[in-house]
Amino acid sequence: MPDPIRVLVTGGTGFVAGHLIAQLLNSGYLVRATVRSLNRDKDIHGSLARVGADLSQLEVVAAELNSDDGWAEAVDGCQYVQHVASPFPPRQPENEDDIIIPAREGTLRVLRASSAAGVRRVVVTSSFAAIGYGPKPSGAPFDETDWTDTNGPVSPYVKSKTLAEQAAWQFAAQPGSPELAVVNPVGVFGPLLDENMSTSVQIIDGLLHGRPPVLPRASFAVVDVRDVADLLIRAMTSPQAAGQRYLAAAGQPVTLPEIAAVLHDRLGADAARVARREVPDWVVRTAARAFPSLRELAGLLGAPKAVNNTKAITQLGWQPRPVAETVTATAESLLQLCSAAAGR
Repeated sequence: MPDPIRVLVTGGTGFVAGHLIAQLLNSGYLVRATVRSLNRDKDIHGSLARVGADLSQLEVVAAELNSDDGWAEAVDGCQYVQHVASPFPPRQPENEDDIIIPAREGTLRVLRASSAAGVRRVVVTSSFAAIGYGPKPSGAPFDETDWTDTNGPVSPYVKSKTLAEQAAWQFAAQPGSPELAVVNPVGVFGPLLDENMSTSVQIIDGLLHGRPPVLPRASFAVVDVRDVADLLIRAMTSPQAAGQRYLAAAGQPVTLPEIAAVLHDRLGADAARVARREVPDWVVRTAARAFPSLRELAGLLGAPKAVNNTKAITQLGWQPRPVAETVTATAESLLQLCSAAAGR
């Protein structure tokens, strides 16, 4: 029998990384995961144990995006690298370099170490943020050929994801570099592995707790975290994925009122606190001037950003779950975590 294939997954405590590690382990890979501190070792093992992953094939090592320390050891003996780690602050920093530098330089650190170690392919988890904030004819869908304009009025996070991905492609163009594939997810939802909520999942958690009390017509595209993990593995193993980027979206954008309607329909009494009444866009924009917590939602008002997910489906055979199924799974996992916490 051939020796097992070892895969490095960066940012092992993250939402996407956790599901990716679980799927890799269940598929028979050896997995080495990086964390900023080995104090998080128990966190990874605990969350993966809940989904029945084979922890005997998992190794956890320490490496940070802002330091060269540990990366040579992390990539040693790995045929593939899944670079998932990226800074995602709860609030946008005052100095954009606080997020841009670790995102871009961290990606280059991983690529340099991978190149030196003879890694076959690196898959970078980028974002729709690197695609969907550039000029586009009204109603035309965004796809993998589009790039965000970093000179436009974009947030530090959007700029960081764009510049980090561009740096990755520039590195990959150098002779002798590992193959590169990139996956660009939209808003990532789905079942949690632990109590650490991603920014997207916090939207569902807020709705279940009656926040906001009225519903802005904010819109965003959705993808299930389990499907993102599946696409990352397909991008890692499929020969045709080398040198390609793939937009990961389950379909066209949905509005917050549409998500609320799914929760009411699927959860019944458990969705009792989810708002039902919509609020005009102008009210949200006005209120956002006084309440910073509304600014993210205000930025999602207006015409939805249409997306085209055909490339991942046709090239890699990817089949994303329906949005309603993903929204329901997200809410049910939140309710389960809440119930478990109350029972302690």
